[in-house]
Parts: sequence; structure tokens; C-alpha cells
Amino acid sequence: MRLNEIAVEAAGISVANKTMIGGAATGLVGWLSQVNWIGVIGVAVAVVGLAANIYFQVRRDRRESAESRERIAALKDRCGL
Repeated sequence: MRLNEIAVEAAGISVANKTMIGGAATGLVGWLSQVNWIGVIGVAVAVVGLAANIYFQVRRDRRESAESRERIAALKDRCGL
């Protein structure tokens, strides 16, 4: 199950990054073509992608911090500290 969680988070981060880049590109095209609704949609998609990216990065950071604490505790137990 642990491997599944990691795979889901990696996929989520990848999709969020691609969504953010796609939304930013769409917003740029809309701005350059002077079509307001395309620009607004592009910015909205970019913001959603950014929010998803932040969410998954925070989850990854928490998971890695917990793993680090557990490793340090195991090393201290092994060394008798």
C-alpha cells in the first residue's frame, strides 16, 4: 500500500505540473490574441494546477519528514543514544 500512495502522489504531481504549464500557455495565447475568455480560462487552469501542485508537494514533504524522523530514531536506537 505504501508504494501505491507514492505512485499516486508522483502521478498527481506530474499532472499538476502539466496542468499548470498548459493553463499558463493557454492564458498567454489568450492574452496575445486579445480574446479575454481564453485568457481567463487559461489563468484559472493555471491556478488550479498550482493549487494541486502545492497540495501534493506539501503531502510529499510531510511524508519525507516522517520518514526522516523514523530513520533518525532507528539510528539512535542502533547506536544506543
